[in-house]
Parts: sequence; C-alpha cells; structure tokens
Amino acid sequence: MTEAPTTTEAGSETGVAVEAPAPERAPARPGRRLLYALPAYLPAVMIALGGWAHRWTNEDAFINFRILDNLFAGDGLVFNAGERVEAGTSPLWLGLLSIGRLLFGWALSMEWISVVMCLVAAVAAFALAGRCARLAAPDPETAVVPIGPIMVASVAVVWDFATSGLEMSLVWLWIAACWYVLCRLATRGWSAGKRAGAAAVVGLAPLVRPDLGVMMVCFVVAWFVLVRPRRIVADLGAMFLLPLLWQVFRMGYYASVVPNTALAKDANGLHLRQGWNYLVDFVGPYRLWLPLLVILVTVAVRLSAEREPRARTATLAVLAAGGIHGAYIIVVGGDYMHGRLLLPAFFALGLPAWVILRGRVLPALALCAVAGVWAVVAIVAFRPEPPPPGIPEIADWRQILGATVEPADVELVPTGYLAKDIYDAGVRGYIRPLQPLPEAGRDPHALVVALGSIGVPAYQLGTDVWVVDIGGLAEPLAARTDPIPGRQAGHRKQVDDEWYIARFGVVTDASPPAVQDAAEALQCAPVRDLLDAVDEPLTPGRFLSNMWHSVSYSRLRIPADPHEAVAELCP
Repeated sequence: MTEAPTTTEAGSETGVAVEAPAPERAPARPGRRLLYALPAYLPAVMIALGGWAHRWTNEDAFINFRILDNLFAGDGLVFNAGERVEAGTSPLWLGLLSIGRLLFGWALSMEWISVVMCLVAAVAAFALAGRCARLAAPDPETAVVPIGPIMVASVAVVWDFATSGLEMSLVWLWIAACWYVLCRLATRGWSAGKRAGAAAVVGLAPLVRPDLGVMMVCFVVAWFVLVRPRRIVADLGAMFLLPLLWQVFRMGYYASVVPNTALAKDANGLHLRQGWNYLVDFVGPYRLWLPLLVILVTVAVRLSAEREPRARTATLAVLAAGGIHGAYIIVVGGDYMHGRLLLPAFFALGLPAWVILRGRVLPALALCAVAGVWAVVAIVAFRPEPPPPGIPEIADWRQILGATVEPADVELVPTGYLAKDIYDAGVRGYIRPLQPLPEAGRDPHALVVALGSIGVPAYQLGTDVWVVDIGGLAEPLAARTDPIPGRQAGHRKQVDDEWYIARFGVVTDASPPAVQDAAEALQCAPVRDLLDAVDEPLTPGRFLSNMWHSVSYSRLRIPADPHEAVAELCP
C-alpha cells in the first residue's frame, strides 16, 4: 500500500524537523457530486418530458401487434395464420413487446404497453449517453455538459419516435450501449466475466434493425483495436452467436435470408434523389445545420485536447457509424415518415459531443451558450410543416394520424362495416381494395381482405381474417417484384390485383385472361415452390429445405404483370 505524501515542518521544542502528513483533499459530499453530475443527465429528462408530451402510436406499430396476436394464438411469428412471412423489422423489439404483453397485458392495451416501453428505452438511451460523458470527468466535482445529446433531445421528431410503438427507442439504446462499451474499453476495460456480455451487446445489431449492420462494422473494428488481450475467436463468437441463431431460424422458418420488409422496401436499391429530398425534409424544419456544426466543433475541440489515443479511436468509431448509416439511408431513398430513419445517425453523431467545465472554461461556455439558445428555440418554435391534403411522399405521420395512442375504430371503405365487426357479421369471400362487396372466395369459410395500409385496419380485422398486403411488406409475391418508378420510399412495390383474385378467388374459364394467366403462373415451379415453402406445415424436412433454398427464394423476381410472369417463369 502506498504511503501518503509528507511535508517537513519545524515545530518541536528541540527544533528538529519532523515529518507530517500532507493535507488530503476532503472527499466529495454526495450532494455536490449529484449537483455536478446533473448536466450529464439533462437529455434523459428532456426526452422523458418531450416523449410523453408527444406520445402516440404509429400505424406500422399495429403490424407488430397483429404478429403478437398470432403468436399468442399459437400460430407463430406470422402476419397471417398459415403463412410464414417475416413482416416485422425488429426481432428483438417483437420479443420485448411479447414480454411486455405477458407481464402487463391483463391491465394495459398493446398500444399503451408499447408506448411505455418505448419511452423507458429512450430515457435509458439518453441516460446511458450521459453516463458515457461522465466517464470523461477527471473527478466527481467536475461538470460535463453533453452538448450533442442535449441538442438531439431538443428536436420535435425525436420526441415523436421516443414513443410511436416502433423500435426506434431500442435503436438508440443499442447505439448508446455500444458507445458505452467502447468508452469503457478506452478507459478501464472490461473484466473477463463481463467481456462476453459486452461483445454480445455489439452483436445485437441485426436483431434490433437489419440496417444497423453498417454501424456494427464500425463498432466491431473499434472493439478489436481497443480490447486487450485480443481473443478474436471468443469475441466474434459472443458477438455473432445470437444473430447467427436467428438467421438459421429465419432461413428455415421464413425461407428467406432477409426480412420480407427488406425485399418489399428495396433495401439494396439506389434512390439518391428521394434520399436527398428526405435529408432536406429532415434538416430544414429544425435548422439542423447549426447543431451539426456545433457538434462537429465540439468534437474537434475535444479531440484536439485528447491525449489518449484510445479515446480518439472510440470517438471516431461512433462518428463513422453515424455518418455511414446516414449515408446508407440517403442512398436507398430514405423513408416516407418524416425524419425517422435518419434519427439513428443523428443520435450517434451527437454522442461524443461534450465539454468539461474546468480550467479555461470560456470556450466551453461559449459552445454551451450556442447550443442552449438553439435548443430553447427548437423546443419552442421549430416544427415540421403541416402535411398537405392527401398523402405526400414524405409526411409527419404523427400529425396525419391525429397524434393518438389508441386509434378510433376503422371503417372498411366502402363496405360500410367496421373492421372489427365484419368477420363476426358473417361476411366471407375476397374483398379487393375499395370494393364494396366481396366476391366468391376459394375457401367459402374464409374472409380475405386486400389492404393498402396494413397497420390499424389489419389489427382491428383480427387474426381470423386473412389480410393481403398489396405493398408486399407482409406478402411474398409483391415483395419480389420490381420497384415502381416514382413510388414513395417504403411502398415501391405492388403486383397486379389479378394475382390475388387467382390465389384467393374463384377462377373459371370465364375469368379475364389476366386472372387466368395469374392462376397459371401460381402453378409454375418458382412461384409454387416459394408459396409451398411458406404455406406448407413446418416439418423438420421443410425447415431444412427452406434453409437450402432460402437464397434462391430471396433472389426470385416475380413480374407484376401475370402475362409477363407466365412468359418468364413457366417453361
């Protein structure tokens, strides 16, 4: 044990110098430590207040709710009972929602369960960002101001997706957790017992959202630069065990190597013009060029004073993760929901922007002042424009849907029935979009409804009704056709309605030629094999066959026009 430093003092009667202990700094009082820590957790308070004020449930959240209804009914992780299509984007979020339903479903609706879980995850993400900033404090009585997270938490669309029922809060929490993993590696490291858990957190990206894989690459590279000692095989095993298990399940259960939503949304397409418009739509209403500039200046100042190269590595990794993910979203054309898919990049870029209030504090206070003024103005005044009549290419869907948690009962226009009542009223057959009456169905005991919006209406229809998603998110045929030029992001694909008449209706010699072509194409090997893969009972043999053919099923292209499909797919 090291002895305390001593000083020489004269004070004895003999005049002999004696050694006396040097005065020690008084330990910080808990109240003072809390006072200095408060600024780091201000963003968590802001997101809690803003998220609750803007609480709502997004249309797409009801896709997850319908999947959970089927799961709890014993039909599996499916959108329609009897057809294994991966209509959810986030397996981990679905898993957490199912736990929430098990624990609280007796007392709360799924809408409120999802809203509360979203807000808890969002607050945890911003609190963890504050914790990372506190790691930079040289002592407990030094304040650290997280300028980046404060500015991120001041933006209205961030409040919107702090609830919404979607997985965005979980995305933020995963990014913040990876940032914390790297910050700990750069300072204290991880004990042997916790190292595997930290590596597993980094590897959760594909289970949170598949597009986070581009961020994960940056975090994995930084991990192996920072970690000591390097145990490449063990660390990679911890990172990729859960994603690989899910991938095996996906290939065998859904007969696909990617979620059906990725196929339907053309996630590997090139749509730069739409992506640029999406970026402008996000940056413009909030004047985000200013906070991005402040964030970059803050990070640059901090890095210029940073003496520890390991801390620089962690910072550059999270900046690269945010920049690359944002660029990917722009390249693939963005989204139809205002701001949503650029929020992960915005959050990641803000994480390493903090200032430490010690020594020469004038530059730090100047950055805090600029950030504070902008944050106040953003909170009070900056909002997106009200959506125009109709449904624009990019829209603030919280405004369009009325900012409600539990939506009103939906009428299936123009049938005159409420979605929740139509099956119990005895209606059977196949109902096309905007068709007032059903036509005869292949199964006389079934009700099949084709919808262009599969959130709230499909959820209210119930799991006894088969819902055809003409946009392909939950339907295997439309997901595998070519994108329609000019369509908004997220809804680029659709096949002709004759496909569904042939599949769910009654086909006779008197049916239109296009319907007969569709019926013929459905019997051709590529299409028939695909539908067998997702519709036949899941036996061990079917699971293995699906795994073997999952790549070819994912690459299959089905022409939207049934006549073209016959020409291309039927030998």
